[in-house]
Amino acid sequence: MKILVIQQKMIGDVLVSSIICNNLRTAYPDAQIDYLVYESTTPVLEGNLNINNIILFKAEHKNSKLAFFKLALQLRKENYDLIIDAYSKMESWLLVLLNGAKRRISYKKVGRDFLYTDNVPFTEFPKTNLGLAIERRLSLLKPLNLDIAINPFPKLFVTQKENRDAIALFEKNQVKKNRKTAMISILGSENLKTYPLQYMSMIVDKIADEFDVNILFNYFPKQIDQAKLVYENCKPETQKKIYFELLGNDLRTFVAIMNNCDCIIGNDGGAINMAKALDKPSFIIFSPWIEKKIWATFEDGVNYTSVHLNDFIPELFKNKSEKEIKKNTLLLYQKFEPALFTNKIKAFLTPIFSDYRKEKIEIIPDKKLFLSVLIITYNEEKNIAALLTDLDFANEIIIVDSFSTDNTFAIAKSFKNATVVQHKFENYAAQRNYAISLATNPWILFLDSDERLTPKLKSEIQLKIQLNEDVSAYYFYRIFMFKNSKLHFSGWQTDKIHRLFQKDKAHYDSRKIVHEKLIVSGKSSKLKNKLIHYSYTDYSSYKSKMISYGKMKAKEEFNKGTNPNFFYLFIRPAYKFIYQFLIRLGFLDGKNGLIICYLNALSVYVRFEELKKLKSKN
Repeated sequence: MKILVIQQKMIGDVLVSSIICNNLRTAYPDAQIDYLVYESTTPVLEGNLNINNIILFKAEHKNSKLAFFKLALQLRKENYDLIIDAYSKMESWLLVLLNGAKRRISYKKVGRDFLYTDNVPFTEFPKTNLGLAIERRLSLLKPLNLDIAINPFPKLFVTQKENRDAIALFEKNQVKKNRKTAMISILGSENLKTYPLQYMSMIVDKIADEFDVNILFNYFPKQIDQAKLVYENCKPETQKKIYFELLGNDLRTFVAIMNNCDCIIGNDGGAINMAKALDKPSFIIFSPWIEKKIWATFEDGVNYTSVHLNDFIPELFKNKSEKEIKKNTLLLYQKFEPALFTNKIKAFLTPIFSDYRKEKIEIIPDKKLFLSVLIITYNEEKNIAALLTDLDFANEIIIVDSFSTDNTFAIAKSFKNATVVQHKFENYAAQRNYAISLATNPWILFLDSDERLTPKLKSEIQLKIQLNEDVSAYYFYRIFMFKNSKLHFSGWQTDKIHRLFQKDKAHYDSRKIVHEKLIVSGKSSKLKNKLIHYSYTDYSSYKSKMISYGKMKAKEEFNKGTNPNFFYLFIRPAYKFIYQFLIRLGFLDGKNGLIICYLNALSVYVRFEELKKLKSKN
């Protein structure tokens, strides 16, 4: 299958639209996925293994009809099966018109429906805190009915050398290592997107007054005169905390510098989107004419938050058209005084700069965490790529595959930072212990392919390892996902499992064939942030999983000498359902809770029915 995704112009747009490619890779592991973008935006795509080919839309294609026509012919020769047009402007319309792809997906727009086989409604209001920029991109995947857990998070990839060079820049500029570092996006891409410079100086002063922190400015070299104005308007005490000369010469250098900062504050734009793709907390000051509902992505009021003049003085925007607002942006900006929201900035920064994280966590290639991430797999082609793209903080990734019959092994091998071996599956405990034997680091993080780490959980893992507490193993609480919805009850509200432990102080109990137990020598503790578990994707696969678990548990019961009498065959399954659905409040999860409680009870019945067969054979 050959797929072309089109999103040409701005850095933020190209980065956000890359989630289309990422999810397509999970759904179609063997597909050729090409991405057509403006030449200037490619730095945000470097290292993204979900994209096979980056096709450049150059200045000549915009300025020359002949060059544009040649590009269109080049794309036509590729014989794409599917085109997803996330740009939906004149250039992409013409490229789609001249292409012969059988299926073509884009947004529904008047007079353009004939170009596409699937016209997706252009959502006007966000349904979640993802923001319209994310929701609209993901809506383009809906016509495909992908049987995967959708990952909405854009991702940037920083190489070892880039990180090393960024840290060298910090050292060269004598940035204090005992202080946190805040990046300030002091300038927007144009005047109408730039918070007034005198106000920005006041914001920087306020941050410096409240916190003992390193401050970096983000700006293009051609904007240095404006940047100096912000700097010179700051108080002398503030200037001592600003490292004005620490600046990247190109976009990739900025990405690496941002990767070593703790947060970003300032004007909306590409810098903010890149910071979010690096899992950095962000505080956005929106221009009056920019719609917050579009670009306030992942807004949770804690890690990702933003302010807009409309939040404070809504009457200024009442009955005003977008054209009127844009025309009066500079006047509106003057009313957007720092005093309106400096308390919000303080609330945003306080947990970031608090003593909870005693020291800055830097992922340095040669000094990466002495952590081995271990994964055992069997037919996980829908999940494995999404997991592997999010493990850049570990210096060893080992995948033990049980001779998958799908493309799991090939996908895993395509990740150069992972070691992939195949080993015959006997039972879960044995397979996990074999994986542990391959690890070379003192700390082990075991993950399943359908589990995902949140940015906060990753930071907490790194912190715990670096703090070197007197703990042998850590429990993770898990959030059970029923398709893409969180299951709140049904017995899963207290689900916890050992996932992070010291190699020489833990092993899996070989007597447990399934739902294997970690035997820990020493103290166990728990992490406060939760692991996301995308266990239920559809009824048939989860039912098959529960039946498989039941049959394996039967072998455990057989080894223990359990007699499968009436109590085990009928009372135990019924009790399992009643306990989870009524006592553990599964009914509050509605239909989803009913399904999960029934299938879990079914697994208990299968266990003892299978045990009965084993006893008969014996």
